[in-house]
Amino acid sequence: MKKQFLMSTVLVATLMLGVMAVNAFDDTANTNKIPLKDAEKLKAIIPKTFVDADALIAPIRNRFLLWTHDGTHIMWGSYGGGYFSGTDNLGKQAWGIYGKGIFAGFYDGNFFYGMYRNGNWKAIYLFDGKITQGRYVTFPTAIPIVDGGATTVSSGTTG
Repeated sequence: MKKQFLMSTVLVATLMLGVMAVNAFDDTANTNKIPLKDAEKLKAIIPKTFVDADALIAPIRNRFLLWTHDGTHIMWGSYGGGYFSGTDNLGKQAWGIYGKGIFAGFYDGNFFYGMYRNGNWKAIYLFDGKITQGRYVTFPTAIPIVDGGATTVSSGTTG
């Protein structure tokens, strides 16, 4: 009985820590911490088109799935080497750059920028909104490795 109570308590405590971590992200991921002049600098280094960005995702193309908290917008695509490209459920394209917890790009031709961490993101002007936020998940690509004639599969990730 004590063991069951202890396990239940540990489970609830773990769940609460997870909820607090997500809420802490939402409170601290203040996209206003990216000054507009820095956002303009990001804008200058983003590839000009979806095709250009997509061509720079090499040699490993990992996948991502991103969605808003309300489920209105869902985007899927590829990322790697500091670049990403994707398409949303409305058929609009997005492309851009990412790294060190910041991402920026163009969505349907309009500039956006934001921050990401631990499966959460928050952005200004993404999905035609002033401020949007949600979650994301990434999927590494399986990479065949040839070693002395035997082929094995390894998962490669980039960050």
